[in-house]
Amino acid sequence: MISHAVPTEAVTVYNHALDLSSKGDYASALTEYRKAIRLFPSFIQAYNNIGEIYSQMGERDQAISSYMEALNIGKDSKVLLNLGVEYYNNRDYKKAMKYFSESLVLDASFLEGNFYMGLAHFNLKDQKSAEKHFARVIASDRRHIKANYLLAYIYYDWKDYQRTLACLDNIRDIADDRCFVNRYYGFCYYHLGRFDEALTYLSEALQSSPAYARFRDYLKGLTYENKLKEIGDVDKKIREMEEKLMREKPTLKEYTHLSMLYIFKGEYKKAENLLMTAKKKR
Repeated sequence: MISHAVPTEAVTVYNHALDLSSKGDYASALTEYRKAIRLFPSFIQAYNNIGEIYSQMGERDQAISSYMEALNIGKDSKVLLNLGVEYYNNRDYKKAMKYFSESLVLDASFLEGNFYMGLAHFNLKDQKSAEKHFARVIASDRRHIKANYLLAYIYYDWKDYQRTLACLDNIRDIADDRCFVNRYYGFCYYHLGRFDEALTYLSEALQSSPAYARFRDYLKGLTYENKLKEIGDVDKKIREMEEKLMREKPTLKEYTHLSMLYIFKGEYKKAENLLMTAKKKR
């Protein structure tokens, strides 16, 4: 936002520069931005936009110099973010975080500052800190596609399948990477024992990425005979668990174990009833 203190003539020149820049006429835009600065030397937004043009032209040093000139006038969240992005794009994540952090000091809810701070932590393998910043982004914009993608990745890595599904639900109808969404839906449902749903989503993912064919084939191969190989004699284990549950007060873990055995055998109604009983007893 341009300050009311900026002279009208400088604002007019600035807006002309914006129009030239949007049309890709960077040379003329730079000339106009410099003209605006001559009219108003403390024009932070003009310095920032000059930096953005240089960044788009691949002239990183010039971009950084312009952002620093803006910051010499005053602190600004957008300028700090842009300066941090220059270092982020050069994989200097720690230096980038210095500027992202400063932008968040000015405005803790700054969406882009939180998103890039999360990205920097993510690239430094600090998932816990990354999760905190991506969660702040989602709190401001529940349908932020990239933050939901990355949170889904983190939660899946933590084996937190319910929160992974919650992130996918946020963007399922607007996601630009259907393969990613369907894959993670499929993987989560697989780990939750919901094989039919897993197959549905993984099959959809396969339409755009054959790389998951092996996993799909593995799921399809989970016939009753193959399940015997996976976990042993299902019927025997079910009998043992049922007898134990009749003799002793079952734990939630035992309820879940028997439910999963029913699922392996395909007795989904029994599994559902058992889980409902377990919930009531909790």
